[in-house]
Amino acid sequence: MKTRTSSRIKFMVKLALIVLAFSLAACSQDNNPVDAGGTSKVAGRITTANGMPKTMAKSGSVTSSQGGIQGAAVILAQVQADGSLKTVSTQTVQTDANGRFTAEANVSGVRNLIVVATQGTTQWKAVVSSTVQSGTTVYAPPLSAESTTEADLFIRLVGQGMSNDIDESDLKILVSNEAAMHIGGNANMEAQFLTAMQAGYQAMVQASQNSYFGFTAAQFQAMMSAKEDAVAKLDAAMYMSGDTEEETDNDMNDCEGTVLSTYASQNINVSAYAKLMRIGLTAFVNSTSSMDAQTRLAIVRSFYKRYSFVLNFSMKQQFQAAGASDAQISTVASAGAALYGSIKSSTNLTQISDAFVQYHSSIESQLKVTLSTYATLIDTIDSNINASGGAKDVFSAALNISTSFDAVINAYVTFFTAVKTAVQATLVGASSTQVSAATQILILANMN
Repeated sequence: MKTRTSSRIKFMVKLALIVLAFSLAACSQDNNPVDAGGTSKVAGRITTANGMPKTMAKSGSVTSSQGGIQGAAVILAQVQADGSLKTVSTQTVQTDANGRFTAEANVSGVRNLIVVATQGTTQWKAVVSSTVQSGTTVYAPPLSAESTTEADLFIRLVGQGMSNDIDESDLKILVSNEAAMHIGGNANMEAQFLTAMQAGYQAMVQASQNSYFGFTAAQFQAMMSAKEDAVAKLDAAMYMSGDTEEETDNDMNDCEGTVLSTYASQNINVSAYAKLMRIGLTAFVNSTSSMDAQTRLAIVRSFYKRYSFVLNFSMKQQFQAAGASDAQISTVASAGAALYGSIKSSTNLTQISDAFVQYHSSIESQLKVTLSTYATLIDTIDSNINASGGAKDVFSAALNISTSFDAVINAYVTFFTAVKTAVQATLVGASSTQVSAATQILILANMN
């Protein structure tokens, strides 16, 4: 459905908002069992646990004792270029007593089929991230109000020619149940959300071309492949899950860490990716300013949660490079977990900002413990960064007046360079590895 290209920008298109959410256990299992038949099969279920539409109570639906919807009619469809759906399933199937189904299609080698389930006046949809293949079964994520909003957004972006700008997996990452409640079925809010996602993507694309980052086309290809493998496993993990918020959160973070570890094993600089993601996040947040407060918080919080996970992963890497002990790295991980938890429970954007301030304090303190010989110098560097008129002030002022992606990117790169220069000039006597790690740690900790 999506045209691939070997160009740098097209790889970056696939990279946008790449960080994913999946179950570590699911990542290790075989999610494409071989069937004897020649058709492609998609297994799925409708769930009542995750954002059941309010119309459900009026539709005459039958809910099983295990929380599924029995007797819904299910088809598989492909999104056409004009945003219409073309049925590709061999027949309509019915959900069983547990809300489960297996639908078949004669298409093969196709990603992003849409599952559509209907009962009475209620309809659910979900995007199947796996590539369907003849003789195999893949899984759809649980069909719910959230998955329906994600599918509707995907259908809209294909119909509007935006499918090369935003990948469907990005929608699965950023559309939480709460966000779906705010934007689902609201054409204006859906349009604003897609515009914000496109802004984040475009900022990352432009930033990736800055000489500061230096990603290669081969690395982008590796990232894209890891992403596609992981998002298919996300669907399977969600299909197998018990639908609790805790299960979903843990599954997402466990496998997300596995994906990031894959990047690191292929010499993909996760710290550089974290910086790119922060730039994209800034553009995304700036593009949500016209939304009402609650809708904005719901979608911005999702992006911040994903960013905080990448930030924590990268920070642990850098502390390890700096020579931190296991206990010290554990403390760093705890600071990252606290940041994630604070973002998750935040009730306004100010609380998110305050959480990053606390995170900065924890990381700076731990860096002084890890590089104890240079603790006073580290304190001096960080104080100068955050002093009136310092690099942070200059950076914040530049962001406040930035009206273009180039201006935002330049503000970040200028800040990165200023911190690097300060660390190199001050940590005299430290090894090059320590200087490099301290530079990245202080940059990442101060990007709040």
